Amino acid sequence: MLSNLFHDLVTGHQYSKKWPVKPQLYAIFPECRVIKATHFAVMFLPVIAIISFCIQVAVLGYEFMPQALAMACLILSMPLQGYYWLGKRAQQPLPMSLVNWYGQLENKLLEQGVSVKSNSSKLRYLDMALLLNLAFKELEKGWWKEWF
Repeated sequence: MLSNLFHDLVTGHQYSKKWPVKPQLYAIFPECRVIKATHFAVMFLPVIAIISFCIQVAVLGYEFMPQALAMACLILSMPLQGYYWLGKRAQQPLPMSLVNWYGQLENKLLEQGVSVKSNSSKLRYLDMALLLNLAFKELEKGWWKEWF
């Protein structure tokens, strides 16, 4: 059980690095918003947790240290929740509408002479992330206008 949780967290972190966070994708995929929120949480929530802990202990006294510690742990767990969601999402199979769209985008890349490593038997959101990343790197600037 604990190894599955750790695997999901690691997969979520890797998925957040591979997903293209582009303005064009915000309206279609929730990944962009979750990735931005998780990166924000990783940067700022440790500081907020420390400040919260120190203020609670200073104002309320040492007898409230367990509650202050619990609050700090809750705040520190928030980025992990984002990585967990991303890890689960990366492993989900694509719905049929996105499988068709994946195939069309893959064909467009192949027409442009870009080699695509595809696992056509069981496409997942991680495969979509890799293909979108490749498309944003290799295709002309306005390619997404005809797709979205």
